[in-house]
Amino acid sequence: MFHLGLMFRRTGHFDEARDMFTRVMEQLPNDKTVYIERGLVYQDKGNNQKAIEDFERAIQLDEECIKAYFHNGTSKLRDG
Repeated sequence: MFHLGLMFRRTGHFDEARDMFTRVMEQLPNDKTVYIERGLVYQDKGNNQKAIEDFERAIQLDEECIKAYFHNGTSKLRDG
């Protein structure tokens, strides 16, 4: 499901990607990578608030995750 979510995101099928990542989260609730990927889907759709929530959850799971901090900052800048 995770790889399917990646493919949906890369091909612009954002709703399907979000759904796949959400399903993976149900199985792996402590996987920071899934939160980052779903956050990127929200970011791609322009829903920066939801993206921020996911990136901040990834940071909670791994305080040293540079990728989560970077994308969180990007979403915050876009959100104003």
